[in-house]
Amino acid sequence: MTWHYAMYFHPPANQRRTHTHVRVPGRANQRYPLLFRDYLRAHPQTAEAYARLKRVLAEHLADPFMYPDVKDPAVDLIYLAAEKWAEQTNWQPGESDY
Repeated sequence: MTWHYAMYFHPPANQRRTHTHVRVPGRANQRYPLLFRDYLRAHPQTAEAYARLKRVLAEHLADPFMYPDVKDPAVDLIYLAAEKWAEQTNWQPGESDY
């Protein structure tokens, strides 16, 4: 059985709320956010389009609990492109990512 733990923290007063993910080196989900991040850094137009989508959803989505469901198809498309880019460029996580 695999256990997944979630910890939620309240931000200090007057601090912007964040959603932080903690990844464990060597686990299956470690590569995903690093590749996604590096792909967006290498493709600023895609990063800007993704940022615009997130802003529009945050401002106009009537049910904030639907945010992940609406955003995830765009994330999936970006990640598919990122995987292809990783293969073409022989991308690997940087040393500081471990």
